[in-house]
Amino acid sequence: MQAFDELLTVDQLSFTYEEDEKPVFQNISFELQKGECALLLGPSGCGKSSLALCLNGLYPEACDGILSGHVFLYQKPVTDAETPETIAQHAGVVFQDPDQQFCMLTVEDEIAFGLENLQIPKKEMTEKIDAVLEKLRITSLKEKTISTLSGGQKQKVALACILAMEPELIMLDEPTSLLDPYSAREFVHMMKDLQREKGFSLLVIEHQLDEWAPWIERTIVLDKAGKKALDGRTEDLFLHEAETLKELGIAIPKVCGLQEKLSMPFTLSKETLFKEPFPAGHAEKKKAPSGESVLEVSSLSFARGQQTIFKDISFSLREGSLTALVGPNGTGKSTLLSVLARLMKPKSGKILLYDKPLQSYKENELRKRMGFVFQNPEHQFVTDTVYEELLFGQKADAETEKKAQHLLHRFGLAHLADHHPFAISQGQKRRLSVATMLMHDVKVLLLDEPTFGQDARTAAECMDMIQRIKAEGTAVLMITHDMELVSSYADSVLVLHDTGLAFDGSPAQLFSQETRLVKNAKLTLPLLYEWMAYQEEVRDDAAVTSY
Repeated sequence: MQAFDELLTVDQLSFTYEEDEKPVFQNISFELQKGECALLLGPSGCGKSSLALCLNGLYPEACDGILSGHVFLYQKPVTDAETPETIAQHAGVVFQDPDQQFCMLTVEDEIAFGLENLQIPKKEMTEKIDAVLEKLRITSLKEKTISTLSGGQKQKVALACILAMEPELIMLDEPTSLLDPYSAREFVHMMKDLQREKGFSLLVIEHQLDEWAPWIERTIVLDKAGKKALDGRTEDLFLHEAETLKELGIAIPKVCGLQEKLSMPFTLSKETLFKEPFPAGHAEKKKAPSGESVLEVSSLSFARGQQTIFKDISFSLREGSLTALVGPNGTGKSTLLSVLARLMKPKSGKILLYDKPLQSYKENELRKRMGFVFQNPEHQFVTDTVYEELLFGQKADAETEKKAQHLLHRFGLAHLADHHPFAISQGQKRRLSVATMLMHDVKVLLLDEPTFGQDARTAAECMDMIQRIKAEGTAVLMITHDMELVSSYADSVLVLHDTGLAFDGSPAQLFSQETRLVKNAKLTLPLLYEWMAYQEEVRDDAAVTSY
């Protein structure tokens, strides 16, 4: 194939679902050079994921939609490609929801599927599969059934499938959203090294920018209408267009936000920031929640076949408290929430809700007291419209409808009230799933990654809503991989590690006194605590040198 510097050309591209009145995105034009890396940012629901699927030819063929404009790969129209596999050889996408791209049962067969379509010889195929599994450090998953994997493990497998085919352009749709903090940081550094080694072009859709922004030099920004708002050097945009980005709901890298708060010079590099003295008094301490115990968990254990997922776990949730549940991928956090919600049966142990055994509650009585938001929000949708989803199971009266309308506006879903829940973006689905639980005046709320897929504004609004219901006396247990969120919002934190509960205490205690556990459990320190730890290391090194 003749080599061109210009790999991807997008010319006045617009896309509309047939049932929609407005385009998902419109009049998008940009070029991506061979070997170039770029961030694609924008508020939740602005069409970023749909754009990526149009760029590699999956849309509009895989859905009922209308595409106008042109996409060229190596100056040839994508529409001229004979098969989707032909395009995938040049432009691969890792979906936001990895389950949507799997078609085989096991990890090995899933990776082999794409290679078989490229007619890779058997021996070479085996070598490629083993190499990519080792590169992503998931060799142990080779023979696993995909349906048994955690969300983070599935995301790594989806990436392995794309990397094995060695395309010239890789598009990642929120690739770290389901990874534990350490694995997310490791993933970004791995992609940086792979890109430099292989020379592929990279387009990254992401909300968490702290690890990406320092090395991806270009950023393209869409506004809420799906139009291109900004396109330039990453550093220049965050330095000169910060207010515009905030208005669009773009998450400013935490290092930038902290510098602004402390009136310090701009840098995207935390290493540069850490060279400055740590400002004393900025690590906040919270009071321990004092409400009465609502949920008591004693010696809880769960096994899947012969595999122990967790064992002998004991803790309590207090009314008016927010507890964060954290830990590495695959440690059973989502499983624990399912057991607490009585969707799975534990191997042993007790769960008391208001001093009454969980199994003694009738189903409708339990659901009025306890709400559960799934990791995949589509698993809980049962109606044909967003509005009906909020009203499902509710008493039909003016007060209920008023509450539903309030939540629609509060979560930015009012314009989608008549849309099917499956037809909205992943971020919008997540907001809808949280909103449906808030329609009930539950006393215990279990949330599995409630800010996943959210832009900065909607994530903050979601946490504000959680704070409000917490203030009304609800006990909230929330799985999250965002340690900044844990530090800012959580009253207490539970760490699952090595099939057991390794920590139960305050965020301040975890991040300042249990740094070894933070590392072993594949968490990361919030930026302020990381800065504090760095300063301590510098002082210790200086003391040793002086001695």
